[in-house]
Amino acid sequence: MFNKLKKIMPLFNFKGFLMAVFFLLLMNTSAFADLTSSMEDLQSKISAICTPLAIILLIIAGWQKAMGNSQLFVLALVGTLIMFGAPQIVSFISASFGGG
Repeated sequence: MFNKLKKIMPLFNFKGFLMAVFFLLLMNTSAFADLTSSMEDLQSKISAICTPLAIILLIIAGWQKAMGNSQLFVLALVGTLIMFGAPQIVSFISASFGGG
């Protein structure tokens, strides 16, 4: 049985299956009946994790800017703006194209 598992592990479909199982275990709601509140809950969890990471990465990027590597600073700044501005960006684009 272990040899069969060794053959299955490198397959791309098996890795996708494991990621789907991990995602389902990450969602602690019993069902997806209330999709809006569960997505808001997931968004708040991701934001809570990303906030300290973004601060640390911006500090490192500022240090790199001081050392002369401005490319990393610009990339970190744009990534931070996209991460924390994503809800507003999505609502703006959906309102621009006639969405609710």
